[in-house]
Amino acid sequence: MQYKKLSLWVLTLGLVACSDDYTPRESSPAKTIYLEACARCHAGEPENPKRYYWSINSKNINAKYIAHKVNAGGLTMPSFPNIQGESMRKLTEYVLLHNLKK
Repeated sequence: MQYKKLSLWVLTLGLVACSDDYTPRESSPAKTIYLEACARCHAGEPENPKRYYWSINSKNINAKYIAHKVNAGGLTMPSFPNIQGESMRKLTEYVLLHNLKK
């Protein structure tokens, strides 16, 4: 029985922490990139400060960390390797602007 639970957990982890092939158009504004790539999991109301969905630890509130997290993913976050260059710059600025700082 314990083997089934472990197998299910490994399968779930493999499905959750995978790569997403989303590629934003160069002309996409930051909010569009966020809504198309991020809002599936981070579905708050970024324009409403009382309803922010994400927060970033104060030691990680910088564009380099956010870009790495978006590109590499994490335990429960898929990676978005196709968000690069100007699109990444716009997305990181948007996330930093709408972040609920801890």
